[in-house]
Amino acid sequence: MTFITHMIINKLASGVKIPYELVKGSFAQRQLKSDYLADLLYKNVQNNLTDNYSIIDYLNLQKYIQNVLPDKGLKIIVQNLAENKLDECDGSCEVLYNAKKEIRAISINLGGIGNTVRSVHIPAFIHEFQHVCDDIYHPKFLARLQSLNKKNLANKKYEDFYDQYYYCTEFVESKRDKKDVLKIIKNKTKKFLKGFNIEDKMDYIQDMRYSLMSEIEAYKKERAVALDLKSKGFMVKDGDLEDYPKDGLFAEKIKLLKELGLEYITKERSKNLGRLNKSNSRKKANSKI
Repeated sequence: MTFITHMIINKLASGVKIPYELVKGSFAQRQLKSDYLADLLYKNVQNNLTDNYSIIDYLNLQKYIQNVLPDKGLKIIVQNLAENKLDECDGSCEVLYNAKKEIRAISINLGGIGNTVRSVHIPAFIHEFQHVCDDIYHPKFLARLQSLNKKNLANKKYEDFYDQYYYCTEFVESKRDKKDVLKIIKNKTKKFLKGFNIEDKMDYIQDMRYSLMSEIEAYKKERAVALDLKSKGFMVKDGDLEDYPKDGLFAEKIKLLKELGLEYITKERSKNLGRLNKSNSRKKANSKI
């Protein structure tokens, strides 16, 4: 019964879901499709840049996205960061919900000059579009987030926890430092998850894993785009060339979350086995009466 409920919660609306035929295959095969889609958009955008002052407005960015989407029914929106009060970063990817708390669209929020961008903003734009591509070709990414949102668990407390311990730079100078940092993060995660049932715990763990996995791909794409633009004489931001996932120990944190999830599942199975054995013992005892 729990499994059926979980599947209903995770059912995605048509606006962010494409036919199975387009997303079937192994994780690696689907990631290749995701990367190709982001590369295709970059190629189309880059062809319209002549110098550092070339201007592309949001409407045209929207058209470029629509032209490369594998399913024209997908709803991807480009908006201005200032309108979403997120001026402190270069870009963000936001999911938009309908009244039933189903994800109906994905919004790419960008900085820039008014409602336009120049070449210097393109690496951040492609970074955010890589997230969109990952969400398209790995439907379970959005499904986990939607599951949390339907249960009112995708809240500020969770966002703050994720930003403080997972989506952040870690200052480590030795293997010992790294080990200590990861131990602290694991303990803090257990404390955060304390009191939740196993399904909610796994939703949180998987959502954080998927988020970090997508960030690794997005930053890799951002660096590749920045390097390509730089090689062509365009101006890029120094930050677009940094390896943020490495500095943030993203790969190590993904491994930590996977191991923690296995711990919880093993413990839950052991608990259920204990209940089953206890129930069987009662049945046997009653049959002798």
